[in-house]
Amino acid sequence: MNIKALAAVGLIVVGVGAVGVSVLGIGTSSTAAVTYRTSTASTQTVARTAAASGSLVAATTYDLVFGTAPTPKATSSTASGGAGATSSSSSASSSSSASSGSGSGAAGGSSLTTTWPVTAVNVKVGDVVKAGDVLATADTTTAELALRVAEANLAAAQLQRKTDLAGGTATSRAQAKDQLTSAQTQLSSARSSYSSTVAQNNLKLSQARAAVTSAKARYAADVKAAAPTQTLAQDKAAITSAQQGLASTQLQVSSGNRQASSQVTSARASLRSAQRSYTAATSSASDAVIAADDVAILNAGTALDDARTALANATITAPIAGRVTVVGAVVGEESTGTAVELQSMQLAISVSVSEDDILDLASGQAATVAISATGGAANGTVTAINPVASSSGSSSAVTYAVTVTLDEGAAADAGTGTGAATAAAPTAKTPLPGMSAEVTIVVAKVDNAVAVPAIALAGTAGSYTVRILRSDGTVETRSVEVGLVTSSLAQITSGVTDGETVVTGTSADRTTTTSSSSSSGGRNGGLGGFPGGGGFQPPAGGFPGGN
Repeated sequence: MNIKALAAVGLIVVGVGAVGVSVLGIGTSSTAAVTYRTSTASTQTVARTAAASGSLVAATTYDLVFGTAPTPKATSSTASGGAGATSSSSSASSSSSASSGSGSGAAGGSSLTTTWPVTAVNVKVGDVVKAGDVLATADTTTAELALRVAEANLAAAQLQRKTDLAGGTATSRAQAKDQLTSAQTQLSSARSSYSSTVAQNNLKLSQARAAVTSAKARYAADVKAAAPTQTLAQDKAAITSAQQGLASTQLQVSSGNRQASSQVTSARASLRSAQRSYTAATSSASDAVIAADDVAILNAGTALDDARTALANATITAPIAGRVTVVGAVVGEESTGTAVELQSMQLAISVSVSEDDILDLASGQAATVAISATGGAANGTVTAINPVASSSGSSSAVTYAVTVTLDEGAAADAGTGTGAATAAAPTAKTPLPGMSAEVTIVVAKVDNAVAVPAIALAGTAGSYTVRILRSDGTVETRSVEVGLVTSSLAQITSGVTDGETVVTGTSADRTTTTSSSSSSGGRNGGLGGFPGGGGFQPPAGGFPGGN
């Protein structure tokens, strides 16, 4: 038995040696066997991308102001003609003015300020609303008056031009002078009376408010002191009386101020009329005067349009579906700034892109937004690119801000909850502004392309080659035409077909092996061990020459 076993081992050793001589060419060549790393050319999508991270923001934000037409403000990423430049549109003033002409063809100062006492607020922070929903309303008393004044100013400007064209006589000049002096005196008196009336009314209003405050303070003190029920009842009655007095005073003040303002307006109109009469009586209008009249008419028309817009926006409605993020209006108080801030449910993200990638980006390119908090992803589109470079601190790296807007409904799809979220009932996993996200922008893409690993290319642009591993184990170097090249794939437009095996490396530079085949580099040479140190592998298609 022992002799038979030794004989068997000997036969095995002889057989292995024969294979080594046949395949590796032991003692017949100085060229050792080579192990090739390979990959298969396949038809697929080749895409080059740029990636960056940032935080989600609402794609559209409105600062809704009484008396101002809704206009979306620039996001933190779309100002200055592109993304990334932090900006917000300045809120339009919540008050508008009606101007009156002063002198021939000239616009005078503001005589009436429109105020917006809030009468109703229908939303709170966090509410989701539909486009057209009424969010808040304000009193229109002064807005209506401002409209009437603007209409009167336009009519006066138009009349002024007509009068300037007519000229005047010696008699009319003397009469016009007297009328002008009288009108100036009346205006001065009316202004003085207006100032006095406003001061007195402000004092009355202050006293009435102080009375309410005092009554409330007295009641609070009595409650704290555990005063008798009768005393507390008297305190409450005093508060009610003071509040009624305040309301009455407010009505009186409003009426008194309007009347005094009307007197000033009337006196100013009289002065304008006297000035026109005097100008018409003393000289014929020149071309410059007529041109000034035309400017005055244009300005008065603009003021009238503004007054109409202001009155139309005394009721704030939602211009889009979205979520209420700020409520600044308070019922019973005048609104002087943002009444309601509304953010769209559609989201966007601003990211900083390096100078290496920025020239490959363009508006309209597709992007994928991976959202950390939800674990989901959404599709988006590049909507703005800021061409102004920026750098941080002492860093020499230059970046450009790029805005990607998520597709409509994509925010809901990016959640991991079951079912798609809606504006009225978002899922618990619906992304929110402020969440971190990773953006991948598709810079260039070719579908149905024959692709090989980029590392399979050799040469330079215009003269690329790849090595093809034939079925018999030999290697062919082949010229190819290349299309889109990314960090991982290269599109081959000619020279390689789907399914062919390309060489991506050899055992000499191998660090990890994905797919490999061996080929004998000759039949001579010493025994250097099995290629790659990982066991012998025969070449694809069998040993060359049938060995």
